Amino acid sequence: MKKILVLATSFLDEMITHPKEEGKAKQMLDELAGNSNNQIEILYRCDRNPEDPLQVEEFEDVTAVIADLEKYDRKFLSEVNKSAGGSLGLISRYGIGINSVDIDAATEFGVIVANAPGCNALPTAEWTQSTIMDVAGRRVLHYNTASTGKSKEGPSRLDITGKTLGIIGTGTIGKNVVKLMKGYDVNVLAYDIYPDHQWANENNAQYSSLKDICSNADIITLHASSSEMIIGQEEIDLMKPTTVLVNCARGILVDNRAVYEAVKKEKIWGYGLDEIWTEKDLPLDGLNVIVSSHVGSDSDMGKIGMQLMSAEAVVDYISGETPKHVVNQEVLNN
Repeated sequence: MKKILVLATSFLDEMITHPKEEGKAKQMLDELAGNSNNQIEILYRCDRNPEDPLQVEEFEDVTAVIADLEKYDRKFLSEVNKSAGGSLGLISRYGIGINSVDIDAATEFGVIVANAPGCNALPTAEWTQSTIMDVAGRRVLHYNTASTGKSKEGPSRLDITGKTLGIIGTGTIGKNVVKLMKGYDVNVLAYDIYPDHQWANENNAQYSSLKDICSNADIITLHASSSEMIIGQEEIDLMKPTTVLVNCARGILVDNRAVYEAVKKEKIWGYGLDEIWTEKDLPLDGLNVIVSSHVGSDSDMGKIGMQLMSAEAVVDYISGETPKHVVNQEVLNN
C-alpha cells in the first residue's frame, strides 16, 4: 500500500469565512485514496510539531508527503528514498519556501521536490502593508499606554504618503506590496539579483543597490527568497533614525541583535518581524519592535492556495504525471 503523509499544520484548518473552496484539497486526496482499491492511504498528521526531527519510521511506505517546515536533510533523505529501500518519491512543500529541504540531496536520491509559488503572495503582502503601518504608527506602544489609561508617551507616528519605499526582493509578494502601497503615492526603490525591468518601468520603480536603499528609503521591506542574512550591522548603520524596517519573509534575512540595538538606541524608527522572537535575552518591552508568529500567509485564501497546490502536486505524481511546480527539474532526467 502507498501512503501519503500530510504534515502541513494548517491543512485541515476550519476557515473563518468558509469560502467555497474550503475542504476541496482534502477531498481531492480522499478521492484519490477512495478510487485506489485500498492501495492508497492518506495519513493526516497535521498536529505534528515541525521543529521535531523527522524519524525514518514515520515514513515507512510513504510515497509522497505534503511538507510543512520540518527538515529534510541529506541523512534523512538518504534513508527514505527508493534506492535505499524506502519509498519516498515526492516532497510537496506547503508554500513557496524550500529552505527546509536539501534540494541537492533530494535530486541525488531521486526525490521530486515541488512547491506552491504565488499561492499566498497577496495575503503576505497585505500583512506586510499592515505591519508597515503598525511600525510607522508605533501601534503597540500607543496601545500599551492607552489600554492602561495613560496619555501618549514618546513620539507619535510617522507619515507614509509621499515617502520612499525600498523593496528588497521583487518576486510576486514584493510586487504585490508595491501595488498595495501605490495609494500612498510612494516612490519605489527596488533591489533584486534578478531585476524585472519591465515591471519596474510599468510601476515607476527604480532598481538600485542595497546600499542605496538602506541609505535613502524611508520604509524598507524584505521579500527575498535567500537563506542568507541581507540586513546586518553595516546596512543598519546606513539607515536613518526614521527608517521603518519590515521583514515578513524569513527571520534569517535580518540580524536580530543588530536591529534590536538600533531600535533601542533610536538609530532607526522600528522593526516589524513576522516570526517568533527567539532572542530571549533581548526583551522587547518598551521598544517599537512588532513580532508575529509567521501569520502573513495564514488567511483563508492563503491557506486554500497552499492546500490546493500542494495536494494537486500529490495527485499528479500518484497519477503518473509530472507536478506543475517542480523545484529540482534535474531529477526528472534521472
